[in-house]
Parts: sequence; structure tokens; C-alpha cells
Amino acid sequence: MLTVLAFIVTLGVLVTIHEYGHYWVAKRCGVKVLTFSIGFGKPLLQWQRGDTTWQLALLPLGGYVRMLDEREAAVPAADLARSFNRQHPLKKMAVVVAGPLANLLLACGLYWGLNAWGVDALRPVAGEVRAGSPAAMAGMANGDEIVRVGDTAIVSWERLFVALIDEAGSDEPLRLTVHRAGVGERQIELPPVAVRDINPQLLGRLGLSPVPVLKRVSQVTPGSAAERAGFRQHDEIVAFNGQPVPSWSAFQVQVGASAGKAAKITVRRDGAQLELTATPERSSVDGRTVGRLGLVPTVDEAGWAAQRIRLEYGPLEALGQGLDKAWTYARITLVMFGRMLIAQAPLDQISGPVTIAVYAGESAKAGWSTYLDYLALISLSLAVLNLLPVPVLDGGHLLYHTAELLTGRPVPARVEEIGQRLGLVLLLALMALALFNDFNRFVPG
Repeated sequence: MLTVLAFIVTLGVLVTIHEYGHYWVAKRCGVKVLTFSIGFGKPLLQWQRGDTTWQLALLPLGGYVRMLDEREAAVPAADLARSFNRQHPLKKMAVVVAGPLANLLLACGLYWGLNAWGVDALRPVAGEVRAGSPAAMAGMANGDEIVRVGDTAIVSWERLFVALIDEAGSDEPLRLTVHRAGVGERQIELPPVAVRDINPQLLGRLGLSPVPVLKRVSQVTPGSAAERAGFRQHDEIVAFNGQPVPSWSAFQVQVGASAGKAAKITVRRDGAQLELTATPERSSVDGRTVGRLGLVPTVDEAGWAAQRIRLEYGPLEALGQGLDKAWTYARITLVMFGRMLIAQAPLDQISGPVTIAVYAGESAKAGWSTYLDYLALISLSLAVLNLLPVPVLDGGHLLYHTAELLTGRPVPARVEEIGQRLGLVLLLALMALALFNDFNRFVPG
């Protein structure tokens, strides 16, 4: 129920803000607005206010503002001056761009408010560097703090992820400046192939995790190879086939390389050492066969508590931080979309209503600040994508009105009709892809 409620609130807020932007500017440009609708289809609730019918409709996946327009129906002579099609191209452009601009302002306002209130964050410290990963091969170790990506200063784990995405896709090595206690700062380089594919697992593929873990078992999966071998909760991993185990990630690598092979694992239990024999089960990961035991590590609670910080800013600094974050995310959204078009980023990153609903519900569970941050991100994405020059979207209409401004005459109805059809086909294809991705993410295979 929380997921459904969060989804309805998210869409309701975003659609209302977007359409109200169109409505507010249209009224001030002297255009008569006939209908303000949240949702499509059959009206569930209607009321009249001035010239405008306000309504809530059956399908809550969007909304619209219908303005007086001679291209849709005959207009009484007394209302011709208030018809949208009779307005100057600059007024038309202002009405069209007002919807995305309203979403952009909402995102900036939310980021400003959150920064002024204070944001819980994680220090950009590698709690665990996976053995054999690109980060480990570049020389990173547990406890290293990433202070810069290229020339960008890093203050939190979120900023690290954003900076890596911003740099990803380049053919140049990725430069990181890291700080190690007792050693100081130094630069390392990651090969470009390590950050070429952009997805939410980017940091994991680099071998970086913010969560520090101990070599102690917190959970043994029932029915697993580990349970059959006699592992227990609180066992501490000491050695693998006689070789000392320096970290949990090194232990994972050894287990992964031993699929189907018996291994002698030394553990410390109640102050004494004992040797267990276990055969990791075969498992397929990204087309590779790896070994699995069924053990979950213990989080280093003291280290994890040290990772948590709270970022607080004064009103003016909070505004600057909010605008910077909005600009960065908007730019990355456009870059990601462009990379998808030229096959440099996977199409499975396109999300639909199911993903939005799930993440809205999860963010609502995490607290109001997390939910508002998510709401700002979706509002920002809606603003950017709506401004793409695709017929049916606001950006397509903006393109038509720009052409009218430059040529002095409206785009021919036939051209606009063809554009609308092509835009609708593209939009339906994107919706189908988004739903397909949703299905793959959340429906068990």
C-alpha cells in the first residue's frame, strides 16, 4: 500500500506542477484554458472555476491542459483573440516551455530545501575493495578515501557515483586522487574499459563498496554448501587451503575460483581454530561459472558508523549546491540519453511506471528526505526529457513554434500531423521498452 500511495503522490505532484506551469503562463499570455486534467480518460471528479473545467481522470499516468484553438474546433468571434493558435510565436513558446520549467524549479527548490535542512551522506571511503577488481589492481585498498575524480572534488559517496558516470564512456584513463591514512594523497588511474558501461552497478564493477565488512560470518544460508560443511554464525575466516585470508573479498575470490572443488577452510571459533572441508556449489554469474558457499559477512559497525556524515549548508550555499546538483543531473540525463542513441550505454536503463512505483515506495520507507530527493530527481528527469525535440513532447512543439518565429508563418498542418504520428510511434516504442525493462527487473524468470 505504501508503494502504491507513494507512486500516486509522486505522479500526482509531478503532473500537477508540470501542467500548472502550462496553465499559469497561458493565462498570463491571454489564452483561454478550457480544461485542466490530472489523468487521462473518463473524469472521476470535475469542478468549474472561471473559464476552466478542472478534473481528476481515471488513468493517473499523466495529464493535460486543453486551450482554446481554432485547429480543434470553431471559436466564437468574441474569443478569437484568446485562441492559442492566434498568439505570437514567443507567447506560444513561453506556454510550451513553462511545463518543463515548472518541474525544473520544483527540483531546484527541493534540492535547496534539503541542503539547507541537512543531508545524510556517506564519506567517499572504500569500505571494501574487492580483490582482483580494477580498483584493487590500480592500487586501492580498504579505507582509501577518494577525494577527487579528475578535477572534481568528492565529498560523499553519491557525488563519487555521479562523477564516475560523468567521466564514463571516455577513451582516456580515469584519474582518481585517493587519500590513505599515514601515507597522504596519490593519484591512481583506472583503464577506460573499466568505466565504459554505465549502469547502477558501476561502483560494484570497479570493486568498490562503502560497506566495511569483517572476516566473520553473520549468516549461514540454510541448505547451502556452507551449512553442510559445518559453518556457524560468528566463525572468523582465517585461511583457505592453508593460505592466510587477508579480507572477506579475497575469501570470495578464492571461493569463486573453486566451483565444484573441495577446499579446506580454517576458521576461528570460540577462541580455537578448526578446519572445515567445503565444496563451493557451481553458480552462473554473467555467463561465468563461479563457486558459492552461502555465507554472509558481518558488517563492521564501528567502521560503518564512521562512514556516515551530515552535510549542512547556509541558505545561500544550499541554493548554490542545489542548483549545481540540478545542473549536474540534468546534464548527465542528456548525456546518458545521447549515449543510448549511439549504443554507448545500455537501453535497459530506461525505466517505466513499475520502476518508478518501486523506488518511490522504497524511498518513502527510507524517510521523507530520501523521498523528496527521489521526487526532485524524477521531476528533473521529466523536465529534461520533455524538452527533447520530439513531436508529441513539449520539445517538439517548441521546435514548431521556433520555426514559426523564424519563418513568419505556422508549420503546415500536414507537416505537424506527420511529426505527431512519428513522435507518437517513438513514444510508444520507448514506453514498450520501459515496460519490458520493468518486467525483467521485477518479475521472476
